[in-house]
Amino acid sequence: MTEPLEVGDIAPASASGTWAELGGLAEQLLGVVQSVDGVIAVYPAQPLWQSIAGAALSVVTGDAPALITLTDDDGVLTVKTRIAVGTSRPAPAVARDVAEAVRRHLLPRPAAVEVSVVKVGA
Repeated sequence: MTEPLEVGDIAPASASGTWAELGGLAEQLLGVVQSVDGVIAVYPAQPLWQSIAGAALSVVTGDAPALITLTDDDGVLTVKTRIAVGTSRPAPAVARDVAEAVRRHLLPRPAAVEVSVVKVGA
């Protein structure tokens, strides 16, 4: 079962930390993703059209949707991100490098990383 981590929740032991700490972790992971050679942009982890509630909330609050999402799935932290890649490297290689960089950053915490390439080129 996948449980989104909500504001105010105490994260499971595998995620280790409060929501504020996880928000900080998401920011750290954004930096990790952006530092991978070939990544030219990071998009919201879940497209607004997939989440009517998310789209409505973004319009009302003016808040930008999360670029990195973290969820706990039976003790494994799941990290989702969507990226754009330049043409200097193959998109699959960049996606693999992003996933590896995120997993390495989270060691020794178990993590599943989902990277979607949504755009290739400038």
